[in-house]
Amino acid sequence: MPQIRDTILIVDDERFNINVLKDLLDADYDTMVARNGIQALKRVNSGTLPDLILLDIMMPEMDGYEVCKQLKESENTKDIPVIFVTAMSNVDDEMKGFALGAVDYITKPISPPIVLARIKTHLALKHSLEKQKELNQIKNKFLGVAAHDLRNPLTSLQGMSQLMLKIHLPEEKKIKFLQSINKTSHQMLKLVNDLLDVSVIESGRFDLRSEMNNLSQLVAERVELISDIAKNKGITLISNLADLPDTQFDEDRIGQVVDNLLTNAIKFSNSESTVTLITREVDGKIELSVTDQGQGIPADEINSLFGSFKKTSVKPTGGEKSTGLGLSIVKKIVEAHNGNIKVESEVGKGTTFLVSLNK
Repeated sequence: MPQIRDTILIVDDERFNINVLKDLLDADYDTMVARNGIQALKRVNSGTLPDLILLDIMMPEMDGYEVCKQLKESENTKDIPVIFVTAMSNVDDEMKGFALGAVDYITKPISPPIVLARIKTHLALKHSLEKQKELNQIKNKFLGVAAHDLRNPLTSLQGMSQLMLKIHLPEEKKIKFLQSINKTSHQMLKLVNDLLDVSVIESGRFDLRSEMNNLSQLVAERVELISDIAKNKGITLISNLADLPDTQFDEDRIGQVVDNLLTNAIKFSNSESTVTLITREVDGKIELSVTDQGQGIPADEINSLFGSFKKTSVKPTGGEKSTGLGLSIVKKIVEAHNGNIKVESEVGKGTTFLVSLNK
């Protein structure tokens, strides 16, 4: 995947200054140009937002101070770092720029190494703040999901346990209550584990314990463990597992991948259908495909499948719970192994997930 380049807007009324900065930056960044303040504001309000702005102060019609002021007053542009690049070197001028929200102040004639270093520093800070903001949003979603999805089952557990403590129940009724408590507690534990996994992955503390393992053997073990879920729903599991060589991967984490893809296929399939698991070796890679005959996923929803807390319009066929976390975790685990995952789906016919890992 090609690396996404940051975009820098150069605002200066002198063509020479613009050319100097473009020549300096074009090798590592995408550049946009505005010849005055009014044009700069039009550029940021009508097109792609730049990641950073290099802004001259002394310009006709609208000076750089006014441009910076308007940028910082707009919700859409207030977080874009602004670096003044100007011949004005008075301390009062610098203080005025910082007071308006600029992050740095470079005097002309410029020193290329200093310009590049300042840009790199402020872009790194910007991306770090964006990542922190994203993590905070995920944290808030965690709290919302936990509050919403754990409250109802906890209430049920509390109600059933209180009845068992206070009222003499027939043995058959007790067994049904215990079965419900066991099922509900399992669902709650799955949700908590998913939340913790996403939290660890997003925080950057996601470590793999890779050892030599066999993918076909692992898939066979996971299928055996999950077969009762499929059987209870009237779904047939078909395994076509190749004789694969041992390869290096984290058995527990790839086991999560298999579990998520297989239970997902069962969850969204109707009874009397089949789910097929295939392992094979292709072009120096080992692959696992999981194919169901379920409802399929609308084409316009496939691109959002792997986002955290993302749910499609397709509903589980047996009323099962879905948090929208499973596929996000799957993708992150596969990518942590330097592998990739693809999905092909057709509404009314079914879906195939294909995981590819390096040997």
